[in-house]
Parts: sequence; structure tokens; C-alpha cells
Amino acid sequence: MALVKCRECGKEISNNASSCPYCGYKNRKNNLKLIIIALIILVVILLFGISILYIKYKLDNDNYDDGYNFNLNNNTNNNINESSDINNSYISSSDALNIVLKDLNINKNDIYDLSNELEYKFGKTVYDIDFNYNRFEYEYYVDAITGEIVKSFKEYD
Repeated sequence: MALVKCRECGKEISNNASSCPYCGYKNRKNNLKLIIIALIILVVILLFGISILYIKYKLDNDNYDDGYNFNLNNNTNNNINESSDINNSYISSSDALNIVLKDLNINKNDIYDLSNELEYKFGKTVYDIDFNYNRFEYEYYVDAITGEIVKSFKEYD
């Protein structure tokens, strides 16, 4: 602890004092330190909050589903209004299934609980093909335009 002169009355006071005990002059240097510390804490909290929102956005985006789900087995006329897909023709759902079956080297008669839906995921229109085979549940995403397998999952049923 050091003694410094008060800027207002000139008497010696502690450099840790927030105000002069003689005249009441407030030591702005200590107040400025508190303001800087508070601003730093606020910035850290804001950065933490932004990073949490970014992580949540990335996690949600990996499982992106914007409501363009529909089942092709209902024979309804559904359109996906995505500008990148408007002028493109899709492969058929049976062609998409055949791509998956060829990838696994299995016969269509051996699978059960088949679901084949056209969805907009991963930034593109895909067929979401789900089925069970030999005690496993399979899920494939096949690009509806190119026929490329985008993602696939296999888990024990």
C-alpha cells in the first residue's frame, strides 16, 4: 500500500482508496479498473454464448430436416421448391433402392420393414431408405439426382 496525493484536496491517501476520506473525491482510476474488468467479463460471456449457439447450429445442421419429408408410397404429387433442384430430374425410388441393394450385395426379397422417402437433407434432395436385414437396421441416404450414396448407417436391431 502506497500513499498518493488526492487530486482534489492534495492530502495523502491510500492508493487503494476508492474516495478521499477528507474531501470525498472519488478516485476514478479504481473505478476505471472495475469498468474494464466488467467489460472483459461481459465480452467473455458473449463469446461463450456465441460459441454455444454456433455449436448448436452445427449440430442441428448435421441433422438438417426442413420439413420437405414425404412418403413416395402415398402416390401424392409433392414438389420440393429448392432452386438447385427445380430443373433437375430425380432418379426413381426403386433405382435408389437398387443402388443400396447393390452396395450391400443383397436381394430385395431378403429385406423387410422398407421405407423409402424423398427428403431434403445435407443441402440436397435425397432418398432416405430404411430397412431391416439379417438382424440389422440399415439407413441409407442416396442423392436423388446423381444416385450417389451420401451417408449410410447400420445398427444392430
